[in-house]
Amino acid sequence: MAISHALQPLLLLLLSLFFLPAALGAFVNFTNCGLSNIDRGINATSVRINPYPLGIGENATFTITANSTINITAGNIELDTYTSTTVPLVLHRVRKTYSLCNVTACPVTAGLIVFNFPIVIPRNNRVTNQSEYFAIIRMYENIIYQTMCFAFTYPTRKP
Repeated sequence: MAISHALQPLLLLLLSLFFLPAALGAFVNFTNCGLSNIDRGINATSVRINPYPLGIGENATFTITANSTINITAGNIELDTYTSTTVPLVLHRVRKTYSLCNVTACPVTAGLIVFNFPIVIPRNNRVTNQSEYFAIIRMYENIIYQTMCFAFTYPTRKP
């Protein structure tokens, strides 16, 4: 009888390992774009997607934690997402532009920053069967200099 009581907490722990990550989102691997020795001013330290995996046509949030070495008062951030089976910048791109102050507290000062990007990947008969997408997030100080740039892939589930 004592053994069965000991198994209940273990069973609850095992079940939470399967269902809790989906409820709280998940951290995904990412890269800061380009060469690692370039100081962009803002470099990501983590990327979390909630819910995970992301549902096509459903509301989701990309939460990016980053370190900033610069102060920024305003600007726009571009989020491009593509099916991972297409060449980025070519087909099936979904682009959303965010005002800096809509995704984080402004003004941004040097130190830790948290960005929250709400996103919906629209349903599209040509791409809803894809199981993985690619995203790239960029902010430019001017036409040439990127203040931040990072990329990641994420799984999707069918609607």
